Amino acid sequence: MVKRAQAGYFGLCSFLDDNVGKVLAALGHAGLSDNTRVVYTSDHGDNLGARGLWGKSTMYEESVGVPLIAAGPGFDPGKRISTPANLLDIYPLILETTGEVSPETVTSEHPGISLTRLAQGQDVSRVTFSEYHGMGSKTAAYMVRKGPWKLVHYADYPPQLFDLASDPEELNDLAHDGNAQPVLAELTAELKRICDPVEISRRAKADQQTLLEKVGGKDFVIERGDLGFSPPPGVAPQFN
Repeated sequence: MVKRAQAGYFGLCSFLDDNVGKVLAALGHAGLSDNTRVVYTSDHGDNLGARGLWGKSTMYEESVGVPLIAAGPGFDPGKRISTPANLLDIYPLILETTGEVSPETVTSEHPGISLTRLAQGQDVSRVTFSEYHGMGSKTAAYMVRKGPWKLVHYADYPPQLFDLASDPEELNDLAHDGNAQPVLAELTAELKRICDPVEISRRAKADQQTLLEKVGGKDFVIERGDLGFSPPPGVAPQFN
């Protein structure tokens, strides 16, 4: 079953690569390759059996890390940057590309930075953020990334702290290492500048409870089963 699941995942990747190739070929045939920006990304990764986990409901890099590839004007071919990026960085890029005013140039409160500026090496010390409250999680999980350091803060469990530069597989939790306490405190403070993790968790759970009661309660949902995949438009949901 594991091999079939992994083969299916890589098959999906190949299928998507093929379709991306068709889009890029169409741009080339239309003579638009030199003046079109293309961004390839996703909303989450997949644990794919690593650590015995599947799906996306963790903050390990397999799940929280997403592909982010940009090409076109403003991006040097083959260049890689290590600055943590965020899906919110795409919004300023889109506005900038279409000739509109990028919100990051208007207010310092906007969390996104245009990918063109990140690609030029700006803001290497920035903080990026992710949160998860959904299916498969017993507690709210928050991730704060700054440089090589990554904090995973849980509403109901002890935190985790990783140095991705020396430990890319996230096998060595430094949250209880005395030498790492200043970093833990710094990233925890960064998290609380972004949100109140306790209050956000409470609100998420309350919303979920309201929705659960609306559809028939816990027992009904468990008996109905889970969605094997997100149904495309026009396709009836299939519950397992």
